[in-house]
Amino acid sequence: MTADLVDRAERRTLLASTLGRLLLAEPGPGLAQLVAPLPELAQLADTASAADYERVFLRSVPPYESAFRSDDGRQGGAVAAAVADVYAEAGFDEHEGGQWRVAGPDHLGLELRCHADLVGREGAAWAADRPDEAALAVEEERRFLADHLATWAAVAIRAMQSAATGTPYAVVLALVDEFLMEEVDRLRPAPLLGQRLEASAGHPPTAFGPARLARHLLAPGRSGVWIGVDDIAAAAVRLGFPWRPMDGRGRLRQILDGAAEAGELPALMEFLHTVAADSAAWYRQQVERQPGTAAIWSDWAVRAEATADLLAHARDAGLQPPTAEETEVVLRVCGPDVSRAAGLLEAAGFTVSDIAEDATHG
Repeated sequence: MTADLVDRAERRTLLASTLGRLLLAEPGPGLAQLVAPLPELAQLADTASAADYERVFLRSVPPYESAFRSDDGRQGGAVAAAVADVYAEAGFDEHEGGQWRVAGPDHLGLELRCHADLVGREGAAWAADRPDEAALAVEEERRFLADHLATWAAVAIRAMQSAATGTPYAVVLALVDEFLMEEVDRLRPAPLLGQRLEASAGHPPTAFGPARLARHLLAPGRSGVWIGVDDIAAAAVRLGFPWRPMDGRGRLRQILDGAAEAGELPALMEFLHTVAADSAAWYRQQVERQPGTAAIWSDWAVRAEATADLLAHARDAGLQPPTAEETEVVLRVCGPDVSRAAGLLEAAGFTVSDIAEDATHG
């Protein structure tokens, strides 16, 4: 029995580590041995696939937890800091060595490789006949799934798969998705996950102009919806607005402005409503498919449904700019004492969504 547990842990460690590396390492001869067992990934040993890597992971979809879970959709901040804290506690330091082309510790590839380390410790404990240590290692794996990997990875993978269609990375992403589903089934993190999340509508705005609506839609952690470059490009082309290959998601604000001026707002809202409704339906399907992460999927579904309702209202009633009392003001405070400033702002009735203490900023 112990030998089976050791073998299983070793295989899980190898798979998580390998998949993480395939998401982190740019294509080239250095991957030849790694992809040799899978002919469908042979192209990743050729630098010609570098264009696919750049398009999928560097331009289309940021594979970072903070991009999907922060209130403003920005990378870094408190979400990335929380991931770095887990790494420090686990003794995982690959994000500090500069060996990977990443913009933060919360990259999906790094989270997979940290998970591999945790599973590796479980296997070592079983091999040394220390079941108590193995049980503790399993709890660390469950917590990492509960707090991080399981909360966002499948949403990001779904977004990236659309961008990766027809490339070897579509295979890699399918393997990552399958692995994470198996880990959830194996570790059965419920009810741990259910205790860590509360379903929330993400506080969608009740009155909004193009700028406020764009901010909401481009923050998946708030809206529950990933509005991808392809979605925005399709909407622009359908409405007859210019779109260039180098345009990104930030152009959504301009598309909203243009639709409002051209009288095309109902058509744009209907298109975006369909994206949100489809996302909500997909999340509800995941609730049934993955009972161990039902709380997570319910949370995403509630947010997406609230956004779909908001877009349906905008389709029927138009955009309603906020009154002076409802206007959202975003303040960015930098300096060595931001924690104290955050407390003062909260006491004054402001909402503080992100704190990153850094004495190097002026």
